Amino acid sequence: MRRTLAFLVVLLAPSTGELLSQGPTHTLVPKGYVSVLFNPSFDSWNSRFGKRLEGGILVEEREPIGLDLTDDVGTSLFPGIAKLEEQIRALTGNPSYAGVLGAADGLVTHDVTRIDVGAHVGVLDWLTVGVVAPFVKNRTVFEVSFRPDSLSGDLGLNPRISNGAGVTGFLDALESAYNSVQAHAEALCANSSGSAACAHAESLAGRMQTFRTATEDAYASSSFFPMQGSAVAASISNALAALDYEMVSIGLNSIGSGLVFATDWLTEAALVALPTTNGVGIQGSPLQDIDGIWELGDIEVSGLMRLLDGESRVRGEDSPLMRYGLFGSLLVRLGTGTVDAHDIFLDLPTGDGQTDIEVGISGFLGVGSRLGIRSSARYGLQMPTTLMRRVAPPEIVMPVASTLREVRWNPAAYMRIEVEPSWSFSPQLYGFGTYHFYSKTSDSYELTNNRDVNDAAQAPPVYIEDLENESGRVFHQVGLGLRYSTLNSRGFATERRPAELHGRVIYTLAGSGGHTPIMTRVEFGIRLFQRFWGGVNSGNNGLTNR
Repeated sequence: MRRTLAFLVVLLAPSTGELLSQGPTHTLVPKGYVSVLFNPSFDSWNSRFGKRLEGGILVEEREPIGLDLTDDVGTSLFPGIAKLEEQIRALTGNPSYAGVLGAADGLVTHDVTRIDVGAHVGVLDWLTVGVVAPFVKNRTVFEVSFRPDSLSGDLGLNPRISNGAGVTGFLDALESAYNSVQAHAEALCANSSGSAACAHAESLAGRMQTFRTATEDAYASSSFFPMQGSAVAASISNALAALDYEMVSIGLNSIGSGLVFATDWLTEAALVALPTTNGVGIQGSPLQDIDGIWELGDIEVSGLMRLLDGESRVRGEDSPLMRYGLFGSLLVRLGTGTVDAHDIFLDLPTGDGQTDIEVGISGFLGVGSRLGIRSSARYGLQMPTTLMRRVAPPEIVMPVASTLREVRWNPAAYMRIEVEPSWSFSPQLYGFGTYHFYSKTSDSYELTNNRDVNDAAQAPPVYIEDLENESGRVFHQVGLGLRYSTLNSRGFATERRPAELHGRVIYTLAGSGGHTPIMTRVEFGIRLFQRFWGGVNSGNNGLTNR
């Protein structure tokens, strides 16, 4: 019975914080002993509990991570296209215009290999302190299929990328034409204010200004522009020709330059290389597989204290009918890991870059010689920190560099509840189940007004709510595992160097939040104990919570 109870209080040692962080051991190491642990784990996921708007209706369902790179017309991958479409509607007078690039289909898989190495010391019979250092290796597998729409597609790569001089020359000619029309209207109206000729000249100047502004904004809004030979390109050219005809009809010179349209389709190779393409404005690493190196994660310092320990016996029986215990824990998670880089897309962090403080209470109950159950509740406060972020909606994989801002991040507090039943198959072997609930509300952000862009005065506005959106998460995990222990039936060390080994598989069964991973975890662990001072089996110095 004691072994079963001992097992119950240690089986959840490898899971706390959010999805990847480790927690304080729930084993009281006896006074004078040191426990060393080595816990490797492997997490993998390619889908999430997402949410999105479709036709103004909120849809919450499981979705692949690659959905952010999947679109039948390709335009949702690039937020600037919405502004481009707005300008094209103004230029053509077509209020229903929507651009087409081509069909994109993305696949993204993340996995994390983590090895936790740590030690815990039995300071007193009722107090254990320890430290765990995680070493993390992240990997992202990326694939994208893109098929340009040569039939109905009407957008290509912005000519500013391949023919910047031509675009500049046209915009200069358009500005000169507007200036000449404006000067003509001012001179005409000065002599014959209110005449039909004055009204026509002022109207032409206003339409020229509207066309000029919309054209400049269309070239600057995104990495794309109407394709030469497309119906929308012909419509814009016709609008420009009508203005040019009116200028000539009132005695002014022709604009003398035509619109420069896109000549290059967006291809699959061009899509993945967009972040490194000059003139696009993304300024990041290309979309590709990411095979990270081993890095240090967030180091954790913890303490565990026994609050209550007892048993109930039937007279004449050697083994207790019921065994129970209550423990309190404190953990400080240091920001020693690496946050995700703002210029490497689809990467994963090894830590949060800030400090967490977590308090918890756990208890166990054993009934008979085989059945036991442990439960725990923890509450964590996450301290704020300052970092650089591209402030854009979470579904945008490649935000432009001009959205980069220094922000003050205040991550929300979180709560965890765990329940672990166990069954003893033999004196050394235990099977156990896991239920884990995690909940965190949305984080909050503030702009510090320190901008990291080439021309801060011309940086576009950003909306801090884009970072806060989908930053909360809720999930439910279930799992099964086995543990082997060489401790005796009362939890005392019958060997000079006892050991415990365990293996477990955990799956994220349900959740919400928009970006909550649907993760599968496989983990293993070993703990070794060594006595450095104190008497063997003296007092209550068992190697487990009894």
